Amino acid sequence: MASKNDLNVLVVDDEKRLTDMIVETFKTFPVFKSVLPSYDGADAIRKISNQKFDIIILDLGMPKKGGLEVLDFIEKEEESHQCRDASILIISGGFTADNVSEAKNHTKYFLAKPFKINDLKLKIGEILKAEKVAS
Repeated sequence: MASKNDLNVLVVDDEKRLTDMIVETFKTFPVFKSVLPSYDGADAIRKISNQKFDIIILDLGMPKKGGLEVLDFIEKEEESHQCRDASILIISGGFTADNVSEAKNHTKYFLAKPFKINDLKLKIGEILKAEKVAS
């Protein structure tokens, strides 16, 4: 993970209002250099192919390409090499045994929808602490 004040975050969710709220909230955190939105999995894959992200906040159920497809891309495709070490937080309202099991192969961070923005802040703080980045 990058050093303090140099972290790039990608927020991927097809719920535009939620995505925009998360982006605006985390833009105020001095530890983040950039916080970008993505409203579907296909757009997220394009962004991941072109930029390094340290934290990816990812919904599972989205149009075009879902969160599990994005996770597979990060793990398997050469274009995603700069994001392989990203900390990934799965946010979803539709956790099933199958998709949680699959997602656990890629990440250990989960937050069920609906959630309060403060719960998300706490989860991001947990990630920063676990990855040894002081907030």
